[in-house]
Amino acid sequence: MKTKLLPFLALVATVFWMGCSPTYYETAAYDDLADEHQTIAVLPSQMVTTGRIPAEWTEEDLLRIEENESHAFQIAVFDEIAQRSGNRGGEILIHLQHYTETNAKLTEAGITARDSWTMAPADLAALLGVDAVVRTSMRKDMWLTDLESFGINMAQTAMILFGGSSPFPVPTKTSDVFLSASVLDGDSGITVWNTDRRAATDWNTRHSEIVRRLARVLARRFPYRV
Repeated sequence: MKTKLLPFLALVATVFWMGCSPTYYETAAYDDLADEHQTIAVLPSQMVTTGRIPAEWTEEDLLRIEENESHAFQIAVFDEIAQRSGNRGGEILIHLQHYTETNAKLTEAGITARDSWTMAPADLAALLGVDAVVRTSMRKDMWLTDLESFGINMAQTAMILFGGSSPFPVPTKTSDVFLSASVLDGDSGITVWNTDRRAATDWNTRHSEIVRRLARVLARRFPYRV
């Protein structure tokens, strides 16, 4: 029995290792291009908001919120990658341009965060003086307000406490958040690494927490490991 289990355990270990290893997200171009990368920059994140946008939000409010969240996620990604950088085994071995320098150079060139979302990566890399850029995109599909989410959650809790139950589960999430992230070569614009992730918010899990959580997941999968 023990002998028969060995091949199965080896397969499980291999699948687990592949799921945890950052190389799992590297593209076919990684081996050809990544060795030339010395310095990378984290760009402001593209933000897209859809779904039940609060009626009281004006177009200006939405634009301001998206741009604030764009910079917040940029900083979160930078921080999480920087915390995992170093020369020891398993750490990320790449120079990171600080986000304040990145944003200052964009501003000096008259480029807003929103402008940068759709610019060619090669043009941005040349402007920033880096070998590759980290481009992220986050879509937030809004479902409920925090108050609606809280009310549904309390109602469900009350029904359980009094021995009742709902025949149909009622979601309490306030939004679904979808993240896509790529490392793009500064000369060709070719993707050398890519990952994506989905998370949900509710009245008790705010968007800021999800932003930090997604940035942490991204950094754990990030390439350029020693």
